Amino acid sequence: MTADHQGMTPPDTETTPSPRLTPGLVAFIGVMVAPALVAFAIVLGAWAVSDEVYAAESEPTGTAEVAEWKTTLVGICPIH
Repeated sequence: MTADHQGMTPPDTETTPSPRLTPGLVAFIGVMVAPALVAFAIVLGAWAVSDEVYAAESEPTGTAEVAEWKTTLVGICPIH
């Protein structure tokens, strides 16, 4: 018994469409990756200034001044 492959291409010569990188796909990937990048930046920034903030808070006289953005950054970071 022989199969008649008339009009069909053999499996080794079939063409499959290559995935396309569309603007919508790039936007979707950007939206999915952006929160992770922001979270990483917050943690890294809080790590960089946390020593200064905690040293100012433990100062008994309270004379040490720290920029408010530094205390806010350490305050919103869940790790620090």
